Amino acid sequence: MKRILNYLLAISFILTIMVPITGIIVHKLASTLFLILALIHVFLYRKRLDLNYILIIVLTIVSFVLGILGLIMVEHPIILILHRIVSIVLIILLAIHIYKFHRGIAVA
Repeated sequence: MKRILNYLLAISFILTIMVPITGIIVHKLASTLFLILALIHVFLYRKRLDLNYILIIVLTIVSFVLGILGLIMVEHPIILILHRIVSIVLIILLAIHIYKFHRGIAVA
C-alpha cells in the first residue's frame, strides 16, 4: 500500500512539474492529486514527523494556495512569481527528502 502511494506521489509530482509539456489543466489536476496524496503520505508516516517534514507539507500547501490565487488574481503577477519561487524551493526540499529516505533504506 505504501509503495503504491509512493509511486503515485512520484507520478503526480512529475506531471506537476512538467507544465510546459503537459499544459496548465494537467498541471492543476496533477497538483491537486499530489496535495491529496502528500497529506495521506504524511498521515501514514506521522510517527516520524519532525520540523523538516512539517516544512515540506506547509510549503506544499502554500504553493498550492498561491497557484490558485494566481489563477484568480491575474492582475497581480507577484502571486505567480511567489508560486514559482516556493515551488522551486519545494522541489529542492523534496529531492533532499527522497535522497535521505533512499539512503536510509540502502543502509538498513
